[in-house]
Amino acid sequence: MKTIIISLTLGFATLIFGACDKYLDVQSNNKLVVPKELDDLQKLLDNVRVMNNNFCSRGEKACDDYFIPESNYKALNDVEKLDYIWEDSQYNFSNDWSSMYNVVYIANLVLERLDKIDRNEQNAAKWDGIKGAALFFRANSYLSLLWTYAKAYQQNTAETDLGIVLRETSDFNVKSVRASVEDSYKKVIKDMETSISLLPLESDHVVQPSKPAVYGVLARAYLSMRQYDLALKYAELYLERRNELLDYNNSNEVKLTATFPFSLFNKETTFYMELKATILSNAYSNIDSVLYRSYDSNDLRKQAYFKVLNNVINFKGQYSGSALLFGGVATDEIYLIRAECLARAGKLVEAQADLNKLLATRYKAGTYKPYLLTDAGEVLKVILSERRKELVYRGLRWMDIKRLNLEGQEIILKRVVNGKEYRLVPNENRYALPLPADIVRIAGIPQNSR
Repeated sequence: MKTIIISLTLGFATLIFGACDKYLDVQSNNKLVVPKELDDLQKLLDNVRVMNNNFCSRGEKACDDYFIPESNYKALNDVEKLDYIWEDSQYNFSNDWSSMYNVVYIANLVLERLDKIDRNEQNAAKWDGIKGAALFFRANSYLSLLWTYAKAYQQNTAETDLGIVLRETSDFNVKSVRASVEDSYKKVIKDMETSISLLPLESDHVVQPSKPAVYGVLARAYLSMRQYDLALKYAELYLERRNELLDYNNSNEVKLTATFPFSLFNKETTFYMELKATILSNAYSNIDSVLYRSYDSNDLRKQAYFKVLNNVINFKGQYSGSALLFGGVATDEIYLIRAECLARAGKLVEAQADLNKLLATRYKAGTYKPYLLTDAGEVLKVILSERRKELVYRGLRWMDIKRLNLEGQEIILKRVVNGKEYRLVPNENRYALPLPADIVRIAGIPQNSR
């Protein structure tokens, strides 16, 4: 088998800001350059283009927050056309699966090389930070893959439902096997929990993981598993350390009428990720008008998130400061996780306090009327509605639909193409999106049932 050459040529600042196109390469060659120093391993993890900018977008693309006009639909390739109507497509490299397993590969390589470097009093903090970051990146990739390619977690079927491939080595010769959903989630949680004691409270930059970032991902993971008590635990741990919100009334923080109203690395961002490039761009897709109309006229998100021209509604509310879609961990999301979990626990006053704190920063000053509801069902309904409205195009809606349909929400997705309606009804097998055809063929792993 060809060996692996790893070129470590750039510093951390270049990787963050993209000053040039020379990024870290991991490629096949007949020579071998082995990373032997902690700084080498850190540079591998600081390859932002690979490690941070490929969060799965295939699920978001399958969701209901947008539609593709028929004129644009005709311009799509055959795979994209089939994906849009939830039909099987024989797609191959590159894709969400390959991008996430690139991250897993690098994380495993770092962990293996780290084991060959002695940990001592002088290097302990750096050594621990590298191990914690590698575990975080691997687990975060697994979670993204689970949300995309597996069924939603159900306790009574998780041990038999097909999950993802848990790669624990950089050795390509080790056979790939799909683990169960149960074992896949256990691995995510184990890696994340291990990383807590290793990572710093504050990282040098939000493209690097930290303790609050771990708490945020664990809150996400447990929410997706519908284990709301544990999601609440980690949301609270996060908010003890990170609780600042952007004020949409403050033009220094949010420029409502700008092409891109939000700054890159704004104060709500705890861990920065982007979704893999997708057809969810203004060149192809329009925001669903029903979603747009659900925002109150005094809700400043309506200005910050959307541009309306000739009745075409486009999204501009990315936390990336550009057209790239943000998929990272941010404080607004964690407030909504805690609010939902508190509501489900019957703590309605506390749940609405979180919701009101968030929304007061989103509405035109002096116009917001706090929620003071007493019916548990109504409180939860409002929180879930605001969750959808706050977190548009964040890579979260697909898993939300899956888990909420298990709660009896009966969310039915519909597309209309050439006058024909296509539907995705609750809890269908198709909610576990198909694996790439080349992976199924080459690795010999089972495809998802349709």
